[in-house]
Amino acid sequence: MNKIWLVFLLLFSVNAAAQQQTQPQFSQLSEYWQVAPQATPRLEAPQQIQPKPVVTIEENKKTLAIFDERKPTPSRFFTSDISMPDHFSTSNNLAKKPGSFYRAFGEIIFVKGAITDSFGVPIEGAVVEIWQTNAAGKYHTLLDADSEFVDKYFNMSGRAITDNLGQYDFITIMPGSNPGRAPHINMNIYHEKFGKLETEMYFEDHPYNDSDYQYLAYNSEDRKLLTAKVRRSNFNDKNSIKICSFNIVMRGVHQYKTY
Repeated sequence: MNKIWLVFLLLFSVNAAAQQQTQPQFSQLSEYWQVAPQATPRLEAPQQIQPKPVVTIEENKKTLAIFDERKPTPSRFFTSDISMPDHFSTSNNLAKKPGSFYRAFGEIIFVKGAITDSFGVPIEGAVVEIWQTNAAGKYHTLLDADSEFVDKYFNMSGRAITDNLGQYDFITIMPGSNPGRAPHINMNIYHEKFGKLETEMYFEDHPYNDSDYQYLAYNSEDRKLLTAKVRRSNFNDKNSIKICSFNIVMRGVHQYKTY
């Protein structure tokens, strides 16, 4: 009988120990249900709004410069009617006459530019007539037909008409200089709405500019407007053709159509 009670007591103690091991402790339950501590929010300093830069009057003028009225190309001071031909060649190539196999003596140059109104809008259909001296510095109109200074392969005059961008161009030679005069090209520009402009074109950095009495008669601003910018067609070749850019501004503005 005592053995039976001993066996029951032993089984009871083993079962109680097993339940004690599987049952969670109160301390473990409290840790399980405990809410994790929240991180303290970090307060950041408010961002400072940078003030917009102040635009000066000078900067506004630069921005609105495209709307400024441009100064017209000056008219020539002295008349050139004595040397002007009665009839102009209809070709824009003065260095070679139409149908000729030979070209004029002298350095070939390329003259180009754009004709615009006072606000830079291209003028289409403007007629540009030019005339100049030959390589010897002589106007054919002032020479006898049998003069030794006449270059029979040279067109002393030429004509071009501006395209829809107001651009024109000529092929000619570097004009020879007269006594007291720097090389220059005489120009007459005609347009049905903008009228007529009689002017002349000089060449940038030419050594004779400083001794030309007509060129020096203009003020510095007008001289700048009457001087073509000269560059080489090939910057690496000093013997390449010179390109002379001469832009012309005629007085007045376009009359735009309304629909």
